[in-house]
Amino acid sequence: MSVHARVVADDFPATLRFYTDLLGKPETVVPDVEYASFDQGGETVLALLGRRAAEAVLPVGRGDGGVLVVVPVPDVDATIAALPAGVVVAEAADRPGWGVRSAYLRDPEDNLVEVQTWTAR
Repeated sequence: MSVHARVVADDFPATLRFYTDLLGKPETVVPDVEYASFDQGGETVLALLGRRAAEAVLPVGRGDGGVLVVVPVPDVDATIAALPAGVVVAEAADRPGWGVRSAYLRDPEDNLVEVQTWTAR
């Protein structure tokens, strides 16, 4: 799994149309949770997520600009344990519907970063 951006969309249908026009048909679309992924070589290069769905599980807000960086790691818990205090803004949690365990961090520029490990594939 590679590092990719996830766009948090206020208007998911319009955002999906924009990126479909730009990148072609997405590999995955889950309309009921407003999720889509655009893949290349079997790896996600860009994902979209509706803001309502994002706010249900991610510490995002309007000030986040709608984009976060997703970083795959071998072990989420070990990764966040090695980070300095104050960096983690949401402790590791399993996301069974997504098949990942993830935690959320803030980089020095206050950008939101998700570290994740696949729990099911």
